[in-house]
Amino acid sequence: MARRDIPEINAGSMADIAFLLLIFFLVTTTMDRDKAYVRPIPKKVEIVIPPPDIQERDICAIIANSSNELMVRKKLVANPDDISDLILEFFRTNEKLTSEETAIGSMDPGFSGFEFPFYNRFGIDEINLRIAETTEEAEKIEEDEDADPVLIQYYWAKVKEWQKKKKALKLYGKSELPEISPQAHIRIEVQIKTGYVLFAKIQSEIEEALFELRDDAAQRIWGFGYGRIVTQLGNEPTDAEYLAKKGLLDLLYPARIIEVTPKK
Repeated sequence: MARRDIPEINAGSMADIAFLLLIFFLVTTTMDRDKAYVRPIPKKVEIVIPPPDIQERDICAIIANSSNELMVRKKLVANPDDISDLILEFFRTNEKLTSEETAIGSMDPGFSGFEFPFYNRFGIDEINLRIAETTEEAEKIEEDEDADPVLIQYYWAKVKEWQKKKKALKLYGKSELPEISPQAHIRIEVQIKTGYVLFAKIQSEIEEALFELRDDAAQRIWGFGYGRIVTQLGNEPTDAEYLAKKGLLDLLYPARIIEVTPKK
């Protein structure tokens, strides 16, 4: 009896079918997008002169533990949406004080804004004096053959900061330039097990508060918002103008943010 041949299955089109299925799943599958925030990483700075001690009122501490419990400036906060309002309070409480009121309030523990950072106010005469003094200091150190190059760079950077303030005051259009305490900053302290969603929310609330502060100031000074300034950056005809405006707003409301290494 003759043996019957076993018919073969034509698998030539299996690769095409698999490829089509792969495309189908790639097109129809949805993927969750991670929440994140964007902020320039600050450059490493060599500390030449030890900074002065930071007063507690100059710190806006935002703390989150492993149970996602939130505390801002030693106050429990149930709703993370309130973070931006507390940051606004941190910046605005003493913002409109005169120089005389600032001098009195900063020395009086009973003053209503004593627990918040105070502002310095610089007129053109004082700024010119500071430019002359810091320039003289920088030149004197530069003449020393044994002077540390980093120290020389530090003092010339101080000169540039005062020159920047002079330009900012001119753009500001008023007799005095208000500047929050140079030690005032926002400090973020989280633990390793703090949820990333909460961490991202903290960052978002900080950005929201800073945007609102700068937007309000832009409206007062120029009659248009901070968003317009940001969107115009990079446009060749107006880039220098809007860069200067953004520099003034960044000086008025600096984004000094310190992120403490997460703890267990």
